[in-house]
Amino acid sequence: MPQRAKARNQFWAVAAGGGAAIAALTATLHLMAADYDRLALDREQTVVNNGMQSRAAEVGQQVVPQAVWDDAVVNLDNRFDRAWAHDNVGTYLHVTNGFAFSWVLDARDMPIYGMSDGADAALGDYDRLAGPAARIVSEVRRKEADRSAHRANPGAEPEAAIVANTYDLIGNDLVILSATLVQPDFGSARIKAGRAPIILTGRVVDPAFVESFGQRYMLADAHLHHDDTRLEPDQAHAGITNSADRTVATLDWTPQQPGSRLLGKFLPIVLAIMAGLLAVALVAYRKNHAATKAVVASEARALHIAYHDALTGLGNRRAMDGRLSEAFTAVATGGPGYALYSIDLDNFKELNDISGHAVGDELLKNVARRLRRVAGQQGLCYRMAGDEFALIQFETDPNQIGHRAERTLKILARPYALSIGRFQLTATIGVAFAHAADTDSGEALRKADLALFAAKRDGRGRFALYEPAMDEDLRRRRGLVEALRRDIQAGALSMVYQPQVDRNRSMIGVEALVRWTSTEFGPVSPAVFVPLAEESGLIESLSAFTLSQSFKDSLRWPGLKMAVNISALQLKDPAFADRLLTLAGETGVSPTGIELELTEGVLVDRGQGASARLDALREAGFSIAIDDFGTGYSSLSYLSRFPIGKIKIDRSFVIDMGQSRSADVLVKSIVQLGRSLNMRVIAEGVETSDQWLRLAAVGCNEFQGYLASRPVPAEDIDRLYAGERIQVAGQDPDYAPEHHRVAA
Repeated sequence: MPQRAKARNQFWAVAAGGGAAIAALTATLHLMAADYDRLALDREQTVVNNGMQSRAAEVGQQVVPQAVWDDAVVNLDNRFDRAWAHDNVGTYLHVTNGFAFSWVLDARDMPIYGMSDGADAALGDYDRLAGPAARIVSEVRRKEADRSAHRANPGAEPEAAIVANTYDLIGNDLVILSATLVQPDFGSARIKAGRAPIILTGRVVDPAFVESFGQRYMLADAHLHHDDTRLEPDQAHAGITNSADRTVATLDWTPQQPGSRLLGKFLPIVLAIMAGLLAVALVAYRKNHAATKAVVASEARALHIAYHDALTGLGNRRAMDGRLSEAFTAVATGGPGYALYSIDLDNFKELNDISGHAVGDELLKNVARRLRRVAGQQGLCYRMAGDEFALIQFETDPNQIGHRAERTLKILARPYALSIGRFQLTATIGVAFAHAADTDSGEALRKADLALFAAKRDGRGRFALYEPAMDEDLRRRRGLVEALRRDIQAGALSMVYQPQVDRNRSMIGVEALVRWTSTEFGPVSPAVFVPLAEESGLIESLSAFTLSQSFKDSLRWPGLKMAVNISALQLKDPAFADRLLTLAGETGVSPTGIELELTEGVLVDRGQGASARLDALREAGFSIAIDDFGTGYSSLSYLSRFPIGKIKIDRSFVIDMGQSRSADVLVKSIVQLGRSLNMRVIAEGVETSDQWLRLAAVGCNEFQGYLASRPVPAEDIDRLYAGERIQVAGQDPDYAPEHHRVAA
């Protein structure tokens, strides 16, 4: 056959094949669109069903503040106050939350108060609700009984609310019924009856409710039927069942049908493009075949680079986000669950800073190889950024997850053979489960990071599983930070001062301590708000307040040393010494009357920079003391390098004196060390006369603690300074501080 005819035959063969391919593609796209519509419909119905249950739970939670409340226990159980119930249950829930009715049931589950549509209801009106509410009331009672049976220490701490919810038809209305157990919150109220009262509420599922729900879940033409209409064609349906699992209503909406819409929109374009491509292929199919192979290879290389970390070869953040989205979609449609491990290397920055980035990169490669072994055949292992890694594992058993996390920590903690020698470090892990109720795939990563933060806060080198309480803790910490910011700006914090005495009980100085009582959170411990201030950048403002106030108050007590605490962040600031001298000048305070207390860790972490700043402060007249001596990085080297004039023995050693021989030996050694270096030594946390006498016996001449006085307001120090004796809770009068003013 001539070559030209052969070419024509090939042309028509390719044309016929192309036409068949277009026809097959069209049919396939129709099938795919239909299948996609079915999948989308199934997913919509699943999401809406879950959403209806979640919405009922949200409505039920609106009652919790009124039920989990000491006042509710007092006025609904300890005694029944009808006026209180009217105001705080009936009226409040009706006006604030839009409940159609609310009832208070006593320990026998009999109504003792009711409100319907904003007006008090006759107790007999409850009869129409008794049947529909029976199951959820019983569920609350069962949970109440279970908790009572397993509660080891009643009233020791707040307990979670007990709530049960259901949908049911009440008359012509579909109603969300909620039963909430009355119980105390943080107060001292206690349930006196054998069983607590129950608040039963009803929220009508009206058109506004349906419209709001439809907007939340992006449902078109959402409407409600008070019967089972799930056989109605061309509609998506979510059956609403009551506590007896009987369908009492149906939520209908027009399904999205994304497959059909995409098919109608893009099929003509796709066909046109396919026809054009076929024409091009017929003209130069041989040439394009070779070019296509080259392009495919190039794209594969580019794709690998785009989705992989160049250093370790692991998937990068972009690859993990894509895989998380796929896994989230699978979970949302009933697929397998998964756990996300967020992994952070502890103290990696130190290796980078000391040995250089090349050694740091070497370590990261070793870590990646170990994580691949942990990931197993799934190989879902990623490097997020820097020293942050992640694992995705399709497992939901907490025991299995805990075992994998422990194994990962052990593997990563083994020594690494690096070019600089053997190196060892630890890692911290946060783990989160994927849930169908999560809003998106990023929610799992957020929860894992939150768990990681909690694990690091507890000491690093460990793992933590995400718990909902972590979100509450985060919200509380944010609330505390904002409240602290406002109160610092408003000057709403206060100062107290703890006397420091010598062995003759003469007051020789005071330690300045900041206190915070928030209008929103009540009294907040310095152990809580000082670290929060450091984390949130408020420490400078807080320190400015404490230094300014303590400097001003020191002018009231000439001759007494004013001890103030200095944080690591303050000493890190090169301008801190200048600011302290400026403040002394502005307030008229002599630096010789101020003693700066620092922890041992501050000196170790800050090195030469700290030494220069402390030398400048010492030359200006300030005294330098080491707080909590013996609990951190005690070292003779820094005692000789820094201008330290005083050692404060940590209270943990003082408490153990007389009970632990090692504590007695340590305290004696610290006192002897201080005296040999010509440093003053003071013991803090002295609470008993036996501790005082033991300290005095080993040569300690200065004391601070509840035995003499707890921290008191400046006005009480004024009285002591004037020669009065004051009584303070926890004080032993025989050791109460005295002050004898030196005659002019």
